[in-house]
Amino acid sequence: MEVMYHLIDSHPSLWRERSATTAELVGFLHNVNYEARNMNEVCMFSRSERNGVATRSVWPVQWLDWTKRRLGLMALSLVLGILAACGEMLRSQGDLVWSLVGLVHGLCYAAIAFMFVLLLELGMRWLSREDDAQATYRISFRHNFRGWGVLFLIIVLCWMPYVIALYPGVMWYDTSNQLLQWNHLPNLFTDGQLTDHHPIADTAIFGLFVQFGNLIGSGDLGIFLYTMIQTVVTASAMAYCLLYMRRIGASHRLCMAALAFVSLFPIFPMYSSPMVKDSLFLPIMVLFGVQCVEIVRSRGEVLRRTSFWGTLIGLALALSLTKKTGMYIAILVCLLLVAVTRRGLRRRLIVVVAAVAAVMMIMLPKVVFPLADVAPGGKQEMLSIPFQQSARLLRYYGDAILKEQRDAIERVLGEDVAQRYAVTSADAVKGYVWDSEKDRYLLPYAKAWLQGLAEHPLTYVEAFLGMESAWLALPNAGDEHVGDLLMPVYAQGTNHSFFEGHEQLGLTASDTTMASRVEHLIDWAERTPVGMMLFSRAIWTTWMTAFVVYECLRRRRHDGWLRLLGVTPLVVSYCFLWISPVSGSIESMRYMVPQVYIMPLAFAVLAVRSMGTATTQPAGIQAVDTKEVVAS
Repeated sequence: MEVMYHLIDSHPSLWRERSATTAELVGFLHNVNYEARNMNEVCMFSRSERNGVATRSVWPVQWLDWTKRRLGLMALSLVLGILAACGEMLRSQGDLVWSLVGLVHGLCYAAIAFMFVLLLELGMRWLSREDDAQATYRISFRHNFRGWGVLFLIIVLCWMPYVIALYPGVMWYDTSNQLLQWNHLPNLFTDGQLTDHHPIADTAIFGLFVQFGNLIGSGDLGIFLYTMIQTVVTASAMAYCLLYMRRIGASHRLCMAALAFVSLFPIFPMYSSPMVKDSLFLPIMVLFGVQCVEIVRSRGEVLRRTSFWGTLIGLALALSLTKKTGMYIAILVCLLLVAVTRRGLRRRLIVVVAAVAAVMMIMLPKVVFPLADVAPGGKQEMLSIPFQQSARLLRYYGDAILKEQRDAIERVLGEDVAQRYAVTSADAVKGYVWDSEKDRYLLPYAKAWLQGLAEHPLTYVEAFLGMESAWLALPNAGDEHVGDLLMPVYAQGTNHSFFEGHEQLGLTASDTTMASRVEHLIDWAERTPVGMMLFSRAIWTTWMTAFVVYECLRRRRHDGWLRLLGVTPLVVSYCFLWISPVSGSIESMRYMVPQVYIMPLAFAVLAVRSMGTATTQPAGIQAVDTKEVVAS
């Protein structure tokens, strides 16, 4: 109470104003109560302590109250610490055998997680301070074409040096196989037939750009043209996202921080421009996230607008067509948003789900693929987790299990699968091509897998966590493979002659000196002490997502559940990281990049005053329920 008395004394001007309205007084009381809670949480100073006189009787009470309110954070930190230690153990020793050293590491990681959340909260509190109503800003984030154009130009100008340095554009290994397929040339998967191993829409887009490039000079020009267009499209989407953050009530300071982050963090330009399927997916994911937040804020009312509804259907289909997991993300998110949508409008979300399911599960595989002679993708990708678990079972208990069980596994995975097993990757176990002759062995294999689960459950847990360890373990300088836990970039793909058959595609060799310098400079920055925290995969995936969910649940008595629904694209996308066959390779880096791109929007959802569509109140006055103030 002493803190509240001090705050009231420090704001006498409002009480002296006879013209103060009831809403202003209620807003003031809410601010006082909020500031008092913040001071108790962060400073824990009483009035007499700030005057230099220690009040020992107040400190234990405040500390006990603060501890009670932070039990959830303590539990979360302990879980994150244990998971980080598990990831570290699996990477270093290959199993989950706990020791005193491992326990100490887990507790240290838990302490780091605890401080991490507190520091993020302090940073968010500073970034979310009320804007000065009298201030004028050169970058105003006005929600119009001019405001969008200013942000777009800033982002493009900051990204353009990377695009120029990486001329004639970066192409990844997966893309080379897609281009070979488009031109009916032998590749890793087929002898020239198109396959749905990678999204066929991506293959068509990449192939058409290279074909157009050959018409105007060379295939390399087509790749560079794609790079420029992809950069512009992604920058446009990010600029629109920043404008939307401001429109829903994010402070100018937070929006400026987000603009600086998007413009200067090298992950954005390095993954926005390459010719690779994930780059196509990124701007669509950002715009889909904006649509989802708007649905939550309006309780689905915005779905009444045909233009919005049609755009949502288009974005959901685009997500599904450009990335294999995009279909599941779109369907799950729309189903979750049904919970916040008013009854009469829920059918519109169901229509979105039905449209995605019809196109991806019926139209493409049953109609388009047979007509276009497109081979379906192999089953090995969706079975990578059980395959990895069976391989570990044979590696460590092959002589102890029944012969029938062992034979059932080896008929599907091969007799040498135990030797091919690697803790952190399932690629060597599952392979890249599926033999349809093995389909008849899948049922006996499923029985053998279930039997292994019943007999050796810890082995299955170790196999699974080993694959996904990069989402858990924190980087440290003593790790020989620390780069697997960071966020490396790939620039060597500017040389388009790295694969067989490039000449037939009109692609040539290019000097990679400048690209190598860019790649090495970013890798060096990531391996510095500060860089290892800023570029940690575990922090940008597990820790950041955990922070967002935790902050939403802290407000569950108010509008926390609405905020949680607003960040469902982030949460659902994170969940699908856990079916990845590998988490520590340069390829798996592409799986987690959407988390980085959508994080500014998620932070805006946390920072805004309300998840409603009401207009933002003047600075210093918050529209709150009087019952909430009294209860607080």
